[in-house]
Amino acid sequence: MKSFFSNPVVSTTIKIIISLGLLGGLLYYLDVNTVINSFKNAKPYYLFIGLLLAILQLVIHFYRWRYLLRLVTKEISNKETFTSFFVGFMAGFFTPAQLGEFAGRIASHPNVKKSHVIAITVVDKLYWFALTLIIGGTGLAMFISTYYISYWNPWYRYLITVLMSIVIVIFLYPEKIKELLLQLPPSIRQHRFYEMIEVIENIFHNKNAWMLFFMTFSLYVIILLEYYFLAQAFGYVSLNDALVCVASVLFIKAIILPISFGDLGVRESTAVFFFQTMRLDTAIAFNASIIMSFANVIVPTAIGALLVLKLKKN
Repeated sequence: MKSFFSNPVVSTTIKIIISLGLLGGLLYYLDVNTVINSFKNAKPYYLFIGLLLAILQLVIHFYRWRYLLRLVTKEISNKETFTSFFVGFMAGFFTPAQLGEFAGRIASHPNVKKSHVIAITVVDKLYWFALTLIIGGTGLAMFISTYYISYWNPWYRYLITVLMSIVIVIFLYPEKIKELLLQLPPSIRQHRFYEMIEVIENIFHNKNAWMLFFMTFSLYVIILLEYYFLAQAFGYVSLNDALVCVASVLFIKAIILPISFGDLGVRESTAVFFFQTMRLDTAIAFNASIIMSFANVIVPTAIGALLVLKLKKN
């Protein structure tokens, strides 16, 4: 039975069913006609700005990945970076916790050592997760302290501030961590798996950390604004409410198990919950979230799939 559910085809099929079930349940709950009318009355100006920001965040993603690649290989071209980014994105879409992204990026760079590609991919994900904790955690804390005040303790604010400060210091000054790694016993440092950590020790310095942190933060700002403008296309939502909602959604999505296909249905359901709690139009949350899923997930995955077909043909 365990092997049955671990089969890639079976697990993918189950996730597709869950995604369709969540989306179908939401449409039934929200009323399909309400959602359709909301789309019909959408403001093109805000939709255009939102989609422009979606393109901008993909561009920043590209340059962010190229920056990491050039830490391990100076002669990487824009074409190779483009291919590895989208192929990795596509592979991550079809695998739990986006683990396939590692394989996709490795396959896209046969001339680069696997340990090097794995190392910078780990750094990529760590900084993304760190900013998710900082920005998403802040948004969720604001939401709970406002709408679930009975569960909120003022001391939580100080605890969160301390934890956020620790995360920021660690990720802006990674060389402090390297000093601790040097104290590890030789038996661990000589292990073949330690080669990936050794790559980070040798190439990733504080100045690189600051640059990557800034680029990741810029990405988050673009994503937050993208959601705000897409929400504005379907009705009025204050900037503060939109930012709290999308930040909280990103945090929740990052910490729950990958139960659906590409998180489809999860982000939409979570956004609807936050909007309902804030007494806002839930159709706005659904429409903005579904467009973000299309622009930020489905389109890059489709580009990656086309690149894979092209590589196979060649």
